[in-house]
Amino acid sequence: MKVLLIGANVPAIDDIEKLLSDTNVTTCRTDFPKKALPVEILPEISLIVTTEDSPGLIDLLSCNIVPDYLPILIIGRGTASFDELLRFRNSQAIDYIRLPLTPGYFFFKLRMLEHLRNLGEEHHRNLQTHNHFLDRLASRDGLTGLYNRRHLAKILDDELAKARDTGRDLSLLILDIDYFRELNKNYGHSFGDFVLNEMSARLTRTTREEDTCFRFSGEDFVVLMPGADVQQAHDTAEKLRIACASKIFDNGRVKKHITVSIGIASSNRNQPDTPDEFVTMAETAMFMAKAEGRNRVCQFTPLEANRFSAEKNLASLKVTISRILDKTRNSAIASLQLLAKDMAGTEHQNHIQNVSYYVSLLGDKLGLPATLIRTFQNAIVLNTSIRFLLHNDLISKQDRFSTDERKKMNDFPYKLAEITDVFDYFANERSILLYHGEHYDGSGFPEGLKGDEIPLGARIFTIVDALAAMSCDRPYRSRLEPKAILKELSTEAGGQFDPFLVLKTIEIVQENNLLEIDADFIESIRADLISKNPDLGP
Repeated sequence: MKVLLIGANVPAIDDIEKLLSDTNVTTCRTDFPKKALPVEILPEISLIVTTEDSPGLIDLLSCNIVPDYLPILIIGRGTASFDELLRFRNSQAIDYIRLPLTPGYFFFKLRMLEHLRNLGEEHHRNLQTHNHFLDRLASRDGLTGLYNRRHLAKILDDELAKARDTGRDLSLLILDIDYFRELNKNYGHSFGDFVLNEMSARLTRTTREEDTCFRFSGEDFVVLMPGADVQQAHDTAEKLRIACASKIFDNGRVKKHITVSIGIASSNRNQPDTPDEFVTMAETAMFMAKAEGRNRVCQFTPLEANRFSAEKNLASLKVTISRILDKTRNSAIASLQLLAKDMAGTEHQNHIQNVSYYVSLLGDKLGLPATLIRTFQNAIVLNTSIRFLLHNDLISKQDRFSTDERKKMNDFPYKLAEITDVFDYFANERSILLYHGEHYDGSGFPEGLKGDEIPLGARIFTIVDALAAMSCDRPYRSRLEPKAILKELSTEAGGQFDPFLVLKTIEIVQENNLLEIDADFIESIRADLISKNPDLGP
């Protein structure tokens, strides 16, 4: 055991040093804060001993240099408030002994704190290993083992800034496998996965040691090339193209010639303002390679530089059309939103903005990926827009619905599913649109689903849609008071709404001050909700 004693000319510390001198405990001493802590030996220390009247005690407790797992033992006569001392601690374990010392009890404390320190250090190492594993897992593509798009987004800004500061070039390649969807369709996903893995291997074998390869999306790969100018990037891209085209992809059952189209962008030549613009430049060049016939390499050139070339203009038009088709899904949603806005006015737009904002907050609170949150937001726009287009007369009605009108609104999810079924690219949103009228207790429509039978997106949609609706004036009622809104959410927990999502919604209301309600009232609603739903408690 090795103990660090803090304090010079302190009788209590002198007594402890003398007490420990006849044991197998090694001691070292420093006059912190007059002298710096001996950082180099802290990993060897079992615990730190100091006194309650030490002038550097508060600095010691809040010091980030001391490892989290290293305990601190405070000696004193009880003149300092232990609760007050705890307020200043960083994260270390702290213990306290009153003077006069009893040797037996003091040594018991030392052994206990040493054991606690060892457990803490082991937990710290395990946590570091776990975090390293999670970070690796989060930054790698599960199929190919290459870095993923998330990691590219994480490092690209720094790489661009480094290139600007040093004046060195930075090139970015985007490689797309030609006709990959048809390949998947004709030969199966098993062969498609083999192609992706083989492509990854050929990428890593062909690129330089200092280059970094990423799987960017389905059949798209990125190579980031620090220090490479356009010509070097083009040479590498050609090697990649030839490496793919010259050797058959053979998994033992299927043999196929496969080609790639590659786009190149350069930080020095193209001067992107942002990482997203840099990627877009390389992507545009890749689309140009496809438009010109595939199985080729193209460098990014602004369209203005091509205005005197008929062939280039034709290729640019092909690129533009390709990108428009890729954006058809978003355009369809935006067009529906615009049609509904013309019919319903600003009320429609405000509702969509509010619900989308609440979905974003709740999705972040739940740790959902951005793509899933975007799917939920798309479903909101589709639902609200189509509802206004089909039933604006009913939505604007100030009286209660008749039986027939209620049936018409209850059948609306089926109409939504039927309309979106026409387009394959609304498949992810369809379950949300079909089941957002379901209630957690099974009393909703159209199928009477209950609890977890209801898709998560539909459960989220139901609660944020209600929150936005209660916060606005409607033809048949005025907006609810903020406290009444929270009461309604709490009351319907387990009925219309998922209790867990109600709890998380209350938390985002408080954290983002959405309803301007005092914290005590929110806490009372939260406590009442947990008391009625014990499973929500810690």
